[in-house]
Amino acid sequence: MTRLQLTRWLVRQSIPLFIFAGVLLLQWSAPSGLARSLQRLEGLLYDAKVQYLPPWPRSVSNIQIVDLDEASLHEIGRMPWDRQHFVKLSDALAKAGAVLVVYDVLFSEPQANAALLALQSWTRQTTLPDAQRQDLLEHASQLDPDARFANTLRTTEVVLANLLHRHGNLRTGQLSPAMFSVAQQRPVGATAFEPFSGFAAPIAPLAAAVRGQGFINAEEDADGFVRRVALLHQLDQQLYPSLALEAFRVYSLLDQVQPRWLQHNGGAYLQGVQIGSSLVRTDQQGRILIPYRGGARHYPYTSAADVLAGRIKDQRFDQAVVFVGTSATGLADLQATPTALNFPGVEIHATVFDGLMAPQTLPYRPDWWAGATLLQLLLAGLLCLWLFPKLGPLGSAATTLSLLLLSISLNLWLWRTQMLDLPLLSPLLLVSLLSVYFISYGFVSETRRRKQINAVFDQYLPPAHIQRLLADPASVSLAGEKKQLTVLFCDIRGFTTISEQMSAQQLKLWLNQYFNALTRAIQQHDGTIDKYVGDMVMAFWGAPLAEQAHARKALTAAFAMLKALEALNRSFQAAGQPVARIGIGINSGEMNVGDMGSDFRRSYTVIGDAVNLGSRLEGLTKFYGVPLLVSEFTKAEAPEFDYLLVDKVRVKGKRIPIRIYLPLEPDLAPAQRSQCQLLQQALDAYFHRDFSAAQLLLQDLHPQICRPQDSYPSLDLAPLINLYLQRISVFNHEPPPPDWDGSHLHS
Repeated sequence: MTRLQLTRWLVRQSIPLFIFAGVLLLQWSAPSGLARSLQRLEGLLYDAKVQYLPPWPRSVSNIQIVDLDEASLHEIGRMPWDRQHFVKLSDALAKAGAVLVVYDVLFSEPQANAALLALQSWTRQTTLPDAQRQDLLEHASQLDPDARFANTLRTTEVVLANLLHRHGNLRTGQLSPAMFSVAQQRPVGATAFEPFSGFAAPIAPLAAAVRGQGFINAEEDADGFVRRVALLHQLDQQLYPSLALEAFRVYSLLDQVQPRWLQHNGGAYLQGVQIGSSLVRTDQQGRILIPYRGGARHYPYTSAADVLAGRIKDQRFDQAVVFVGTSATGLADLQATPTALNFPGVEIHATVFDGLMAPQTLPYRPDWWAGATLLQLLLAGLLCLWLFPKLGPLGSAATTLSLLLLSISLNLWLWRTQMLDLPLLSPLLLVSLLSVYFISYGFVSETRRRKQINAVFDQYLPPAHIQRLLADPASVSLAGEKKQLTVLFCDIRGFTTISEQMSAQQLKLWLNQYFNALTRAIQQHDGTIDKYVGDMVMAFWGAPLAEQAHARKALTAAFAMLKALEALNRSFQAAGQPVARIGIGINSGEMNVGDMGSDFRRSYTVIGDAVNLGSRLEGLTKFYGVPLLVSEFTKAEAPEFDYLLVDKVRVKGKRIPIRIYLPLEPDLAPAQRSQCQLLQQALDAYFHRDFSAAQLLLQDLHPQICRPQDSYPSLDLAPLINLYLQRISVFNHEPPPPDWDGSHLHS
């Protein structure tokens, strides 16, 4: 190779070398903002291993969780509970055979002795001999709820929780002496722990009576997920155990657990925690990876209300370690974990306790992980620099896939067989970036974004929309996303009868005219046609282009559809063909929108509960005899229109009633608008249970109703008036219950 050739080769390789150096920099010295993103990606890869390749064995002990769940809060009351419930709960679990009860509940505040307070107030106002007053006070003191709970703790095997924090020197309750649980001897030069300055611990009577205490602090990664937990934390130069570690110590009948240190070059580094004859390997801050065994509720859960009420008749708690905590949403003890986004914190402690039963199977990251990762990056980088320049696009792609699979397989093998957790993102990132560079080096990439947009959306959108999308391709995404949209459903009333009056060819031509008129009205008001199903038209507003006034445009389009149908029906009548009557349902809300379907057929569409409600509203137009119905959510999005409240309904699958409205066209005739106002007064009286006033108004209004010829031709209020007169007639004979909210259930 000549000097010139060597120079050109070095120039060509400078970018790959820069990529290689950049990956090394990102692995060990990434900027803080980018480091969080990389940690998130690394965390996702770790989460996949936890979900699909757990190396740990089945549980060897009976671990149960007693849940202070929503049912318990509903039956017993909101937290904090009276101490008598915990006295009863502890006694019930002990009688059921539990060998240890672990509370993931803070008892850092005393409970007032109501009897003592009342007696003190009474004795101050009453003249009693001193001896009698003292006897009464001593008797009331014996009723102290904290004292009764402490007495229970002395006779049962219980571990309580505390919380360490860094909020100044605020300290509540009393910590058990650290040396009772953890050996405190540390060699000179030992790695410093990140210290805490305050705590919330059980109150002194409970702390003195309980078998042990442990902290319940969560260790969140940069992305907010809990993947590891500390077994030890430092406060006032003392090491304190976690709740799971302390529970395991008490369960194992050990006096202490012993931190193990490795002394090297004048320093001492934490290797792990010695528990009896077993070593639990940790990082230098005393943390372990949590051995999640699946999603939430892997362990058996029992409602605390069932235990307190004596409804548990089986032997589930016999020889069990019982963790007591909460899965109730309002008590803020749900964590994001690799296996579930709402994972009860109490089950995390139970999982760690379970892992301590077989510490040799706990995954860990060894001290030499940095050197191993560097060696892997060097080998992968040199192999890519040697192979890729010699290969074509297909060969480079195949080599890239092989290297990626090799890196993943090696990482998973070490995880599965050696319980080693090594970084996976940096090798994958290096191979991927180098392959992209070398493949791109041989090709000139040409974007086809404009053609893709035109091919996908020209069947849904008006031409003006297509031009806007092509002018700004970044404004649209084919990927699924949640957006605030408005959806419209339109259907022909009595279509089966109409279809029976015409031949197949006549029906096709008749439907084509109908769909053309309605589609034109929708597209003129910037609507996106979703689909045609039989005689049904579905459209939505607010996607793919963002539209703030999506509800207003949907309503304007609906009025335009009714007017277009009026003109179309005149032409149908002149040709001797059946006329069309339609019902339109409109709803606004959060919907999933995107290019959805299968490999064989796809469609840009919307799905979600808000879409289903729009479809239900279209079906209800026939029940109420009106051409157009909108939900209260659409009304809130488009307040510039006038509305007539039609009903409060509860549709299938929904518990909360929804108000549905008939929008009034802006140029509605004054006489008809006056009738709508009178009808609204009648309905207001009806929903306020004033059925007599409502009946009088409806009876007075009924003879006035007629179908207008000059405006809003599809509006006929007579069916709605008759419907409410029938309801009032029923209520006059059988009044509604006291809790009646005016809603009507539609199945």
